[in-house]
Amino acid sequence: MVKYRLGYDYVFIPNEPIAYKGEDVSSMSVYVLFQVFDENGQERLFESEELEDQRLSLKNGESCYLTNLVRCSFDKETILSFERNQSVLKDSGYTIEWTIDSYSKDVGIGFAEAQEISKEEWMDMMVQYRELFDNRDNESAQSVAYFTEEVTV
Repeated sequence: MVKYRLGYDYVFIPNEPIAYKGEDVSSMSVYVLFQVFDENGQERLFESEELEDQRLSLKNGESCYLTNLVRCSFDKETILSFERNQSVLKDSGYTIEWTIDSYSKDVGIGFAEAQEISKEEWMDMMVQYRELFDNRDNESAQSVAYFTEEVTV
């Protein structure tokens, strides 16, 4: 069995592709790594044979994905905004923390290829083109992929 943390991408889509340094940028993404803690403050790691996406079992018997617990959105002033879903978290038995693991721009139209970039370049592009990112699609950014971080205990 492998123990691991889960992370997800959050994708920000401009109203139109951005021409940036000779490239057509169709979207921008942040990759967010989550840590889940139980009521005793112990980190709850995911466990399975394969590094796979999993739902978190809640105290009320329901389950949800981590992306249901934290909303990531575009904010015209601060660029990125994270908000905990308190209605789900309050009775879940968990608290959740996160860190931004990496940043990317998606180059190409139709078929786009993710290219990892620095936080500075990512923020510069988001600020420079903030009007294009200020749209309904980014009020709650889409998550289309997950990643994992193995943890040795």
